[in-house]
Amino acid sequence: MEPTTATKIAYGLLISGLSTLVMVAAVHYTDNGISKASAWWLIGSYGVITIGELCLSPMGLSMVSKLSPVRFTALMMGGWSLATSIGNKMSGVLAKNWDKFDDKANFFWLNFALLLFAFILMMFLLKRLNKAFKEA
Repeated sequence: MEPTTATKIAYGLLISGLSTLVMVAAVHYTDNGISKASAWWLIGSYGVITIGELCLSPMGLSMVSKLSPVRFTALMMGGWSLATSIGNKMSGVLAKNWDKFDDKANFFWLNFALLLFAFILMMFLLKRLNKAFKEA
């Protein structure tokens, strides 16, 4: 039984959050950046976040195209892109504070907490989204 589009989006958020845990492990492995780390930590983190992104982006665009009224589909796709750009801006604002974190693992824990919050929010909305899909 294949999960619904909204469920795939929720799982994409969770998987993206797991990618930050790879970096938490890298921070602990390097004693908070005192010793050098292998590039494989970053490659591993990017590998996990890519899987999460593959569950998020195409599924989100699919959901927008299916649920939006025909006359407003292009506008809603633009809204999806706008929401993505706002998320990227917020990520940049958070990254600007990198130097303020004495324990670098806390930076990645904050990212994990934010993505976990988004996942939980999505799980609460899942029933309504699945109902909207069945009506569409």
